[in-house]
Amino acid sequence: MTCRVTPPVTVEPKNPGFSALLSLVFVGLGQAYNGQFLRGVLILVGTLIGGLYFAPAGAAVWLCGACDAYVTARRMNGGTVPYRESSIAAVILFLAVWLVGHLLLPVAPEAVSAVAAGTSW
Repeated sequence: MTCRVTPPVTVEPKNPGFSALLSLVFVGLGQAYNGQFLRGVLILVGTLIGGLYFAPAGAAVWLCGACDAYVTARRMNGGTVPYRESSIAAVILFLAVWLVGHLLLPVAPEAVSAVAAGTSW
């Protein structure tokens, strides 16, 4: 009879300050760093839509996203929120989504107006 000992799994703690800084520089990137890709995309979309129609609303979503990234990283380190592994591929993919979102931003008001009017742009 053999006994196998499983080595303990060690996870690298998240850096809450770095996570918040990422979200301040690139909206939602802190969430991607925390392993919450979809949440980061939702914060990005909320910031863009909010900023498009009412700048203070967009700024509020942006700042709340940075605070959320900080708090989530701390909670992951404390064990109160399930730890999610960071993936460099997810971060790069998120940056691509961020770039496309910002490139389409100047066209968005005309596209929304055209759709609302029932015409093509």
